[in-house]
Amino acid sequence: MSANDPFARLPEVPSFEVGTVSTAGPAWLEGKDESPHLAWRGAPAGTRSYAVTVYDPDAPTGSGFWHWAVADIPATVTELPEGAGDDTGSGLPEGAVQLPNDAGVARFLGAAPPAGHGPHRYFVVVHALDVESLGVPADATPAVLGFTMAPHTLGRAVLVATAETPGPERIEVSRLVPAPADAVFAVLADPKGHVDIDASGMLMDAEGDPVRRAGDRFRVHMDREALGDVPLGKYEVEVVITTCRPGEEIAWTVEGRVRPHARHLYGYRLEPAGDGTRVTSYYDWSEASAEWKERLDFPVVSETALKATLGILERTVRRRAAAA
Repeated sequence: MSANDPFARLPEVPSFEVGTVSTAGPAWLEGKDESPHLAWRGAPAGTRSYAVTVYDPDAPTGSGFWHWAVADIPATVTELPEGAGDDTGSGLPEGAVQLPNDAGVARFLGAAPPAGHGPHRYFVVVHALDVESLGVPADATPAVLGFTMAPHTLGRAVLVATAETPGPERIEVSRLVPAPADAVFAVLADPKGHVDIDASGMLMDAEGDPVRRAGDRFRVHMDREALGDVPLGKYEVEVVITTCRPGEEIAWTVEGRVRPHARHLYGYRLEPAGDGTRVTSYYDWSEASAEWKERLDFPVVSETALKATLGILERTVRRRAAAA
């Protein structure tokens, strides 16, 4: 989210109050194309009309995104009902002009930030103007409205809301390993194989037999000091196998001393490809509890780390084959 202020380079004007009591709650912030109820008071003396705009300066466009723009609202009006900005402007007062938004339609458009782009701010603004009509044509853009009303603005009432669309809670990377799937799987099913291919430097050792089925477990000795991020020091975790299809796929979650368990998932899919095996490493934190998502910054393991592990996996498979 950028920190830019859309009014930073406009003339400073007094502020007044605006609020909302929408019965739909934050529906418009969840993508519903229904404008919020707005009520305002305390506009400066001399106000002869209002304009209302909704603008997202954080949209990945280089120019932000206008969700709503209404001009020529009479000075006697100090409230707009919920849903006023529909296709016909049915809730707008007589004389008001609803302009096309940045999607090209003359109506209110709900918030819909791109998935994974982070939080977006939505500036809901009532502009108090010193003219009864700005004279902007009905097909004018919100930018033209802003330019036209700048010298006529007596005050602004600003309400800032935020919305965010979570991105995919999963990472996948692939690499062609020049070895049979069974040889690759043998490393992944071996507790000490997990230590051998670790790219983080946290896995010190492992105890347990090679896994054969879902539900099998083995113990891993960890040293978080290798990362220097969280002061956990040395500790142990149990790796719990959740999927085990020899030569095809293996996945697991990790259980530590802290409850509830985080329940993020790690795994590998193996597919024959050319003279080797296409190995896809994945990390999925979609099932992690809200408590853990507040406690940690996911993903805990980066895409770069997954790629590094695949490189080490190829090297480990090759070395084990040479030693056999």
